Amino acid sequence: MAHVVHRLQALLSGGLSPAEREEADAHLRGCAQCREERDLLAAAQTVMAPLPGREPRVGFAAMVAVNARDQRSAPFLRWLRWSFGGVAAVAVAAVAAGLLVPATPPSQRGDEVRIAQRLELFEDLAVVQHREALEDLEVVAVLHMLEARP
Repeated sequence: MAHVVHRLQALLSGGLSPAEREEADAHLRGCAQCREERDLLAAAQTVMAPLPGREPRVGFAAMVAVNARDQRSAPFLRWLRWSFGGVAAVAVAAVAAGLLVPATPPSQRGDEVRIAQRLELFEDLAVVQHREALEDLEVVAVLHMLEARP
């Protein structure tokens, strides 16, 4: 069953037919949201009921109509405003995501550091291994020089 919020004012003022009233009452028994709205409207009626009725001042309806016409913007301007707002919202979300989400996950960054450290160790190992070979070459060169002496 659809909510009866749009018919609550008529219900409270007695403007519904008996069938409509019964349907609204049945809905209100099962819908806490509509009951809360009905209670708020009833409380507002009790506050407003003692107030004297007044006629609007002369020109009020014309002033409302002019203001309503002025408040309406051209469809293109409305579309432009919504489009600009959407683009701005997407830009803000992209900047926030760029700032909040790291480029690479911390675990992957840690893996990269460990790999780099291991590569440096391998390079050091290669240097150490080649150093021993270089020392051997130096010994051989010294031996050749000694052999070449008379």
